[in-house]
Amino acid sequence: MNGPRDPGIELFRVAGVQIAIDWSWLVIFLLVLWSLAAGYFPRAYPGYGRPAYLGIGAAATCLFFASVLLHELAHAVVGNRLGERVRRITLFVFGGMAHLSGEPATARTELRIAAVGPLTSLVLAGVFWGGSRAAAATQTTPLVVAMLEYLAAINLALALFNLLPGFPLDGGRILRSVLWMRSKDLRQATARAADWGVGIAFGLIGLGVVSIFGGSLVGGLWLVFIGMFLRGAARTSYENVVVTRALGGARVRDVMITDPVTVPADASVEEAVESGFLRHGFGGFPVSEGGRVAGLVSLRDVLHCPAADRRRRRVRDVMQPLGPELAIPARASVGDALRRMTDAQVGRLLVTDDGHVVGLVTRTGIVRFVQFRTELERS
Repeated sequence: MNGPRDPGIELFRVAGVQIAIDWSWLVIFLLVLWSLAAGYFPRAYPGYGRPAYLGIGAAATCLFFASVLLHELAHAVVGNRLGERVRRITLFVFGGMAHLSGEPATARTELRIAAVGPLTSLVLAGVFWGGSRAAAATQTTPLVVAMLEYLAAINLALALFNLLPGFPLDGGRILRSVLWMRSKDLRQATARAADWGVGIAFGLIGLGVVSIFGGSLVGGLWLVFIGMFLRGAARTSYENVVVTRALGGARVRDVMITDPVTVPADASVEEAVESGFLRHGFGGFPVSEGGRVAGLVSLRDVLHCPAADRRRRRVRDVMQPLGPELAIPARASVGDALRRMTDAQVGRLLVTDDGHVVGLVTRTGIVRFVQFRTELERS
């Protein structure tokens, strides 16, 4: 899968791609480890001690998530080779996500990027299965053979699940690429692939409910959660395409605020609240110091400052200093601005031109721009 998510905890870089984990990943890692070390292996292969089960469970869990990472890394490597920037992969509770810089340029490009993920999982399934046969032939301990067989099965399941023709799963992206090639209309192809995604999501939710009533509470709830996530992701992905189409070739300079209200860096946080947030009703402001813009202060920054300290602490103490992640060139596309806001988890960016701050672009302003343009196109 691909799309925007919280940057998470950065780990390392591979082939120029930043690998990160979302906090939710820790939950699923521990859940998988517990289910293998305390459930699957002891039931299937009794007679070993707890340390043996814990060790083989930990090894299987790490190799499983390494397989997920390789699946996503395959998307990233192929995407970068085809000119689609993929700079980050995030592992989270429902698997992994490669962050594409935007929609693929052509249907064939999307087909190649989408197909390589399931293909990688199928290859890994074959490798682990071959390893299990080789281990069994050399009379390796049955727990190791069992681990390799499990990894072969889970990679096969990962490939088949991702091949379901529901957007934004890999199968849904393959479906969209085919529809796109036929219709030459990305929005229409996305709408149809997203409908498939919603249909599959409801199917998973229904299957989960049946499983719950059949006595499989944990497995049923997991299917329900996956279905709910897929349903939301399908609709969000379609909305992103609609927004991108509505933005057209709009640049940041077209939607930015050219003379934004600022707050001084040496003002107290309490003064910023009274004269800035409450007076103007904005969610954030550029911070001025010495005749230049020094950073941004948002309502979230203020809320992180205890109420008892707001009279004593200065705005410079709580603001986000001006840096590359908070600034964007005026010539950049509005789509790039939205992606930058998502990655930095902010609602506004400072706009620069030749190294000078010339304005402010906000998520609210972009949404309003899209709404107006969409309504005007419909009239």
